[in-house]
Amino acid sequence: MSNLISTGLFVMLLCIFYSRSISKHALSLLSDEEKKILAAKFSGFSKFNQIPIIIVFAGYFAIKYFQPSFSNVAFIILILFFLSFLIITSFLIIKKIQETNLPKAYIKKYKQSRLLYNLGFTICSLILLYDFFQ
Repeated sequence: MSNLISTGLFVMLLCIFYSRSISKHALSLLSDEEKKILAAKFSGFSKFNQIPIIIVFAGYFAIKYFQPSFSNVAFIILILFFLSFLIITSFLIIKKIQETNLPKAYIKKYKQSRLLYNLGFTICSLILLYDFFQ
């Protein structure tokens, strides 16, 4: 693994860690009743959320195994799909949160957390793509 990829992974992990701490702080701004509302709003949301990612990864490995000549294109599509999926999911989650009557301070902190989370994955993905084309 090149130093550049290691740096990308390190940046991503830092962003995830800091994002989680912001999210945890945001939850501390909610009352127990507001936490129940939030849990009820998202009770079935993540049930099938990971299925598209699993399908795309499986497709990538199938292409890599059966048609190795297309694996480079499949890798690029995988990265772009993952980033698109991450951003679309973030918008859907934030939209759902904004539909509730939760405090604005919580929503603001959660948006910051999600932005940092997405930024970490985006930086790592861009580094992977940059390294791929080198």
